[in-house]
Amino acid sequence: MMRGSSIVVVLSLFALPFSARADDPCKVDAKNQCNNIPPGGGRIIACLKAHETSLSLPCKEKLAAGDAKAEKIKQACQPDAEKFCKGIGPGEGRIAACLKSHESELAPACQKLIGRVETAAREVHGACKNDVEKLCQGIQPGGGRILACLKSHEAELSGPCKAAFDHKGKP
Repeated sequence: MMRGSSIVVVLSLFALPFSARADDPCKVDAKNQCNNIPPGGGRIIACLKAHETSLSLPCKEKLAAGDAKAEKIKQACQPDAEKFCKGIGPGEGRIAACLKSHESELAPACQKLIGRVETAAREVHGACKNDVEKLCQGIQPGGGRILACLKSHEAELSGPCKAAFDHKGKP
C-alpha cells in the first residue's frame, strides 16, 4: 500500500504557492533558516517546516494554507493513487503521470483537481515560456528545477510571467 504522504508530496507541489513576489511572507524566513538548501523538490518547504517554531506568523500561516491544500489533494486523489499507481515510487512526477494516464477512471473530485492543475500550469507555462528560454537555458525539466530557476531570477521575470504567478498563485 502506498504511504499516504507520498501522494500528498507529489501532488501538493502543484498546490503550493510559487513565490515570484518580493512580498512573499516566507522569503526572509527561507533566507534565514534555509539559505544553504538547494531549491527544488520541496526541499525549502521541508526546511521551513523543520524550523516552524522559529518562523514569522505570516510564514506559518502560508505553510498552514499549503497544508490545507495538500490535505484536500490527499482526500481527493489518494484512493485513486493507491488503486492505480501501486508500486510506483514517488518523485519526478511519476505518480501524477500515473494518475493522468488513468484520468477517465479517477474519482470525479480527483479528475477535477487534476484538470485545474493542468489548466493553471498551461497558463503559467505560456506566460513564462520566453522567461524559461532566456533565463533557464540548460536546466533539465523535472523535480521543480525550472520553477527553482525562475524563482532564482524573480527580479528579472517578465511582467506577464510575474502576473501569471500572482494571478494563479500556483503553477
